[in-house]
Amino acid sequence: GGETMGSPCDTPSAGGPATVAFCQGVEKQERGDTDGAIGDFVHALELQPDLTDAHLLLGVGYFDRRDYGRAIEEYDKYLAVIPDDSHAWSNRAVACLRSGDLAAARADIDRAIELKPHDLPLLENRVVIARESEDFKTVITDCTWLIEHYPPKVTWLMDRGKALGAESRYAESLADFQQVVKSEPTADAYYYRGVTRYFLQQYEAAVADFSQALSLDADFAPAYLKRCTAHYYRQEYLSGIKDCDEFVRRRPDSYDGYYNRGILRSRAGDQDGALDDYRRGVELAGNALDAGNAWYGVGLSSERAGRMTEARQAYQRAVEVNPEQKQAREALRRLQK
Repeated sequence: GGETMGSPCDTPSAGGPATVAFCQGVEKQERGDTDGAIGDFVHALELQPDLTDAHLLLGVGYFDRRDYGRAIEEYDKYLAVIPDDSHAWSNRAVACLRSGDLAAARADIDRAIELKPHDLPLLENRVVIARESEDFKTVITDCTWLIEHYPPKVTWLMDRGKALGAESRYAESLADFQQVVKSEPTADAYYYRGVTRYFLQQYEAAVADFSQALSLDADFAPAYLKRCTAHYYRQEYLSGIKDCDEFVRRRPDSYDGYYNRGILRSRAGDQDGALDDYRRGVELAGNALDAGNAWYGVGLSSERAGRMTEARQAYQRAVEVNPEQKQAREALRRLQK
């Protein structure tokens, strides 16, 4: 909306008190004085209610203040008068996204792109909105178009790589992360390449990537967890336990750390330690799937320790919590023979 207001603010006094107040608001907004700018725009509208651009900049101001509801109201007023401003639709889309209304955000950004197809900032905003909406196909399509028509940005490659991974297109995802690592070898880049290699069952290479990520950022907790599970598939249980220890230390209230460490401890022969972890997992489980898996772990470790009554009780509890827990059902049938 900046180009619509340059002319009246060249000589604000010629437009009267409303224009003076409006242009003072523009100056304050440019200086970062959001509250002062909002006050001036409100005053300008009191003096001249049809000063439509003031609604647009009020939307910007309220957005900067994280008052997304009021920002949307101001964009509504602006777009009711000027419905062909693609960037105003985009602004409202981002405000809707921040307020949690993903459907409205998507409708607005699609409208913006209808008005101005292939506009770089609009497409970038749609990638963000589609990513938050888990619309991975749109992320892939838009990022591909941007990469093919502009010098590729690492952010586009990163977003497309993650979306391809979410669609289980791991070979294509790996190609994107290879480019990301080459361009910007950050902890994030190595981590996501490692995740992709993990899903391709390239566990040795995945461990190397997670290790590289941790060499760049020793507090990168997710890398400890993924390296822990990669160690599991390499049957390196003690190394995996150490990584889970680090993850649990950093994320003491995370189900995943305890559950995965329980698996590794049980495989390493430490059934008492595994039981402690699985029981903590039961306490932290946020859904029936996780709770059922943790109870199954309690049952399996109990069975491995020769505590058959406890094993049966835990398997039964797993099925009660999650009727889809097939492993627990099979274990119960096995123990009843």
